[in-house]
Amino acid sequence: MDTEFLIDQGNQHRADRRYDDALRCYLLAAAQDPGSAAAFNNYGNVLRELGHPDQARPWLEHAQRLAPDFVTAEFNLAVAALLAGDYARGWPLYESRWRYEHLAGTLPEFPQPQWRGEPIKDKTLLIRAEQGHGDVIQMSRFIWYPHQQGARILLQANANILALFRNSNIISEFIDITDEPQGFDTWVPMMSLPGCLGVTLANLPRQHQYLNASDAEISKWQKILGAKQRLRVALAWRGRPDSWLNQHKGVPFDLVLGLIQKHPQVEWHCLQMDATDDESRVLADLGVRQWHGEIQHWGDTAGLVHHADVVISADTALAHLGGALGRPTWIMLNRFAQDWRWLLARDDSPWYETVRLFRQPDYDAWQPVVDRVSQYLGWFKV
Repeated sequence: MDTEFLIDQGNQHRADRRYDDALRCYLLAAAQDPGSAAAFNNYGNVLRELGHPDQARPWLEHAQRLAPDFVTAEFNLAVAALLAGDYARGWPLYESRWRYEHLAGTLPEFPQPQWRGEPIKDKTLLIRAEQGHGDVIQMSRFIWYPHQQGARILLQANANILALFRNSNIISEFIDITDEPQGFDTWVPMMSLPGCLGVTLANLPRQHQYLNASDAEISKWQKILGAKQRLRVALAWRGRPDSWLNQHKGVPFDLVLGLIQKHPQVEWHCLQMDATDDESRVLADLGVRQWHGEIQHWGDTAGLVHHADVVISADTALAHLGGALGRPTWIMLNRFAQDWRWLLARDDSPWYETVRLFRQPDYDAWQPVVDRVSQYLGWFKV
């Protein structure tokens, strides 16, 4: 078997969730061709996806040595470092995202220089959103720091997420992502902010809450929801359907139904805005409140979440919003290819003080996760 065939076989085993077989194929490919950067990269990447970033790094580093321009190995090394909590090394490597897969070629070519963390007093800084809404919510905590240093802040993002920040007193101008920004001295992609600021696990700001729903949204939802009679829970169970990771991150709907049925005393609110018609019908039969017509943007969502006692979610933007708003937020996490920001082997998060993590004990094992959430829900007192 030639090296390319072995790597293709490994890729298929990985797609089929046969991880040991995938590793075996990549190892054979590396032994057969010690100069194959792809074999070393793929072996290291699966180790990282299995939750072993420190063991993965030597393989990924060797892949980089074999092929210095191999951006896939550089990006995988970045994610491994971040997952291990090595932010000092991870943030610089994470800049490789602009040359990797779907982000390749999308870095804006503004004539103004990109901000790298240098003094910025009396400058106008454009902060440009990137990637998913959860990334924007997570990184928005850092907008305050260049503002504190004396910068005037412009925020460019999708109109849907900009609504969440309209009541900010530190953002001078809001610009839709489709518009051409004007009148700034320097700019930065949002996910580059922690690297510019030198953020590590040791100095990551501990904040109970760094976002607020607007007074208007809070009042609006108070009128819609009425006086609270029962424990109020906001719920989502999967992320974007176009995401490869969603096949690992999304909780099966039948398990979600089981959780709801076990707790009829709870006032359930579905914030899975892309719930299918069939899912919506089943939820309606169980008395779950749904808000497809009322929620138009993330400002609306923040107003409702403000009134929730608990947010229960898979690894989605809703989970980030719950944490940013300081609401008790329980995140149901996959084991394979888990996101770097939740680190490893802990049930809390340095990013959000009010978050509790419920991790799969084994690959694809969602039932124990839902069972633990159910147990905690039974204990929860308002």
